[in-house]
Amino acid sequence: MRAEASDRRRVRAHVDRVRDALADPRLQDAVAAAAEQIPGDGHPRAKVETVIPADVGRDPSSGGGPRGVPYFSRAPFVSLVQSHVDEALAEQPARGLWVRIVAAVERLLHLAPGSFTARDPDWYLGIARGVLAKLAGGNHDFNPYPAEREIAADARLVVVGDWGTGLPRARDVATHMQEEVRAALAAGRQVHVIHLGDVYYSGLDSEDRDRFLAFWPVTAEQAAVGVTSWSLNGNHDMYSGGFGYFATLLADPRFAAQRSPDGAATSFFRLRSPVWDFVGLDTAWDGDVVSDGQVGVLEDPQAGYVAEVAGEGRKLVLFSHHQLASVYETGDLGDTLPAKLAPVLGAGRVTAWWWGHEHRAITYEETGGVRYPRCLGNGGVPILPEPEPPAGSEPGITWRSTRTVRSGGKAWRRFGFAVLDLDGDRIEVRYVDDDGTLTHTEQIV
Repeated sequence: MRAEASDRRRVRAHVDRVRDALADPRLQDAVAAAAEQIPGDGHPRAKVETVIPADVGRDPSSGGGPRGVPYFSRAPFVSLVQSHVDEALAEQPARGLWVRIVAAVERLLHLAPGSFTARDPDWYLGIARGVLAKLAGGNHDFNPYPAEREIAADARLVVVGDWGTGLPRARDVATHMQEEVRAALAAGRQVHVIHLGDVYYSGLDSEDRDRFLAFWPVTAEQAAVGVTSWSLNGNHDMYSGGFGYFATLLADPRFAAQRSPDGAATSFFRLRSPVWDFVGLDTAWDGDVVSDGQVGVLEDPQAGYVAEVAGEGRKLVLFSHHQLASVYETGDLGDTLPAKLAPVLGAGRVTAWWWGHEHRAITYEETGGVRYPRCLGNGGVPILPEPEPPAGSEPGITWRSTRTVRSGGKAWRRFGFAVLDLDGDRIEVRYVDDDGTLTHTEQIV
């Protein structure tokens, strides 16, 4: 990920230039098409401008508030600008040292503010056209039918959340996940690998290919011998309409198991062992093309499906992108998930729940009808160490990842993942950091 697309100050400048480009006569058809997807009346350009935050950079993703942290926006428009800026930079030929020096001087002297080459005055026109095309495309249809798979009583699940950045330490996470896959196969153990959602910045096809699929820790050969791959939908996946997620990520042969009975890619699933049911929920799909996805939603018929599964009597574990509880990101908590799942939660039917969205690893005390609520969103997004939660915060924390690594003069939180080994009516859980260090173990019963 390039600093030009992840530095908060530079992102503000990019968005300003794209906003200005919306007035260009050559873009008016594209502006009008995008405006049709935005609720309300008014002039097309004015409608599109309503989805551009007044203060770009004000609302970063989880843990992204401090100065100097790579910026991941929660506004679809801004995230799309970041994606297209990064993509356009990747397409440019490598520039020599002198050209880069001249470009830097031009920026400092405001001779070509925000521009990457003074010889290309229409560079931002292309960025704006790409953003508008994604908005005009709306959102991918939601598949109302789940994928289902029988798994072994001693299966291994390798789980990671918010991993799709392609950053070096995220690739280190994949390396150690791959070691867990190989070890399971060597021991004759069935293994399934699960992502809890989010490919950054906005889930473009190119981002799904280059930041996710290129480093996914399951090989084609392993998939051929039964290793299955699963990925949930996240809010960043939806910022480009979910098309990259459904049509590129889930279309990869390694994700062939994540299909509904009619063979279509689907964003929710069930893995069923003799004792356990693992249900992965799509808490990000929303018909609103400009939803920021900060708070989880739950498109029907998922809540009813969970109730049906719970009624079969196995121990139930949920996976999702969005969280049920938090002591750090309380603004991300909404009423939809607890309300729609109230019959199951109220009956105490959920043994454990792992989610992402918040870029930390935390184990909580029982809350909201879940015996073991777990945050696992530390797979690939850089954040700085956070303070201890305020005294008396609820739910109580039983463990949280606090290890750091120094880079660029700062201490950053380690990335990590979890390994869930089924053992009859128990799950042995290990939390592993990006350097391979085992940081925490627990038993789910």
